[in-house]
Amino acid sequence: MTRGIDSATQTELDKSAFNIINLLEFQGIGGSNTYITDAPVNLDYSGNTYDSVRGMLGVSDIQEEENIKIENVDITLSGVDIENVKLFLDYDYIDRRVLIHRVVMNSSYAFVGSPILVFDGRLDQPRLVEDFEARTATLSVSASSHWSDFQSINGRHTNPTEHKVLYSGDTFFDKATETQKDVKWGKE
Repeated sequence: MTRGIDSATQTELDKSAFNIINLLEFQGIGGSNTYITDAPVNLDYSGNTYDSVRGMLGVSDIQEEENIKIENVDITLSGVDIENVKLFLDYDYIDRRVLIHRVVMNSSYAFVGSPILVFDGRLDQPRLVEDFEARTATLSVSASSHWSDFQSINGRHTNPTEHKVLYSGDTFFDKATETQKDVKWGKE
């Protein structure tokens, strides 16, 4: 798929050696956005500071096709302190939006050209592997492209918990599971 790449980025990509880094934005986790990068230093972009995880971030290959298809990407954070894993898992991050930008970086850790949005999707499928002796963990999460929303089933479940999310204090579904045993249909 063709994509608009500015001339500065294209010139750098034409060289025999260049550095590409990932900028990840997790939206709405714990009430705020989280910004991380695999660059060796913290970086500022679009008014936000992307915290460096210094090589402990892995992003799987992102396949891009011309037809509409649900793409997936795996994001892995390794060597994460167990206390920080707890903070991440305590929040409801399933179906939260994640944006992945890629940008060429020079030897002074400055951007060459503009970052390019390469993935826009929703988080799902968490995985956690803990190393109790080292007190670290590897946290992985998959994300599906924004096209995954088209496969969801419209409507909502008819249960008290989900109804109260929309209408707090309403008891409409509280007795929905109670049934009358002698239900007669038609004329007697």
